[in-house]
Amino acid sequence: MFPPPAIAKDLDAADRILPLGYIYYLGPIAIELVCIVHAIRTGRVFPWIYVIIFLPMIGCLAYLGVEVVPDLMRSRTSRQLASGIRDIADPGRGFRQARRTADMVGSIDARRALAEEHAARGQYEDAIGLYQGMLTGQFKDDPALLQGLARAQFLSGDGAGAQASLDALQAADPNFASPDAHLLYARALELQDKDTEALAEYKRLVSYFPGEEARCRCAMLLKKLGADAEARALFQEILRSLEGAPRHYRRAQREWGSIAKQALR
Repeated sequence: MFPPPAIAKDLDAADRILPLGYIYYLGPIAIELVCIVHAIRTGRVFPWIYVIIFLPMIGCLAYLGVEVVPDLMRSRTSRQLASGIRDIADPGRGFRQARRTADMVGSIDARRALAEEHAARGQYEDAIGLYQGMLTGQFKDDPALLQGLARAQFLSGDGAGAQASLDALQAADPNFASPDAHLLYARALELQDKDTEALAEYKRLVSYFPGEEARCRCAMLLKKLGADAEARALFQEILRSLEGAPRHYRRAQREWGSIAKQALR
């Protein structure tokens, strides 16, 4: 039997009010429980448990303000998020700061930071000019500068220049070892269509490079050269490596995992 219209109207109003009532009464309890659990997990039991329990909302607000918010502000993730927001709001901020510091201080570190900003903005010739200007005197064989120059040259499409810069680095310091520089060297060779030499470097690199990029690039070059079975084995190895890996590693290596999956279809 349906209720009369007037009663039905009252019931509808009650249905709308009750959920709001639940939120009003249960919301503070939920916040209190969250604060208590956080205090226990972070070892802040005394005196915060008593403050939260005996001064429910005031205690929770005090706990959040004194303990939680400052932690969030100090965390690396929060700093990165804040930096990202600033960069979105003002994309040229980092470049202006780097240029101002380079003009005012003029140190190698400041000029190198400016060169990196140029490279990040796709202004590779400007970055190359800065690096070459720094490679004089006591810094003419500086590994960081030579590697930065090689990277800017590679990104500009100058594979031969990148190879020459990395050869100069190795000649200046035969003990220098860097997985990133080694990968850049292999890619510079591949950019020049020196595929056999590049493949040899990739194979040497796979054994110690952190992450899946070297293995994936080696597999892609093998596939390009027609060594499908060997390439497929490497792609499968990438997927096996990612299968049981921690989430942060899978997230960082997502690009190479996606390439491997696509290649195995």
